[in-house]
Amino acid sequence: MALSRYGRQLTIPGFGERGQARLASARVVVLGAGGLGFPVLSYLGAAGVGRISVVESDAVELNNLNRQLLFTDADLGRRKAVVAGMRLAALNRSVDWRCLDRHLDPEIAAELCREADLAIDCADNIPARRMLAAAALGAGIPLVHGAVAAFEGTVCVFGPVGRPCYACLEPVSFVEATPPPVLGAVAGVVGTLMASEAIRLLAGIGPARFGELLLLDLERGAFDRVALPPRPDCELCSGQR
Repeated sequence: MALSRYGRQLTIPGFGERGQARLASARVVVLGAGGLGFPVLSYLGAAGVGRISVVESDAVELNNLNRQLLFTDADLGRRKAVVAGMRLAALNRSVDWRCLDRHLDPEIAAELCREADLAIDCADNIPARRMLAAAALGAGIPLVHGAVAAFEGTVCVFGPVGRPCYACLEPVSFVEATPPPVLGAVAGVVGTLMASEAIRLLAGIGPARFGELLLLDLERGAFDRVALPPRPDCELCSGQR
């Protein structure tokens, strides 16, 4: 069954049965099942990640549907976690899907990260992102972060220890005024890149690109990668070496 389902990725050089076994034993926590969460959850589930815990506290709204492709018109008003659990289970029933219909708080963030090998930030608000970043750093696991606005996006993988961290990218003094405009296809591209980075990390393929910020401008068709410098006064990681 596994050979039939995963055969096309098992033949990738450097992946093979060892990489598939690592995915099957991996435990991942994903914050958010929206525009970024849809490709992340879909591709991680389809690839055969063993256990995926999803934290999502919202209900489906009409303005979600241009980018949150787990949901349809028939789901309006329903809890996203409930719908996501049903759709994702249908995608791959061998995955242990755990969909939590609740707001993230420091306690649940710490608990989920202690039981995970990787955290993925698909949130749309900075306080929740900071919470997950602090929990991931405290648990010593990597964090894959992504964000989108209009035609632009960012992807970064933060290491399990050391610097820089997410708070170096968006310090506490940074306040998000209003939710940014989002083109659905851009969220799809960014989420797919996040899924690819997560799968590489979990399967042990290639070098880890910790602290490298990938910048996308899909209006210009431009991709740039820059090293994110740690902030000397970072409230989260300034005590780390």
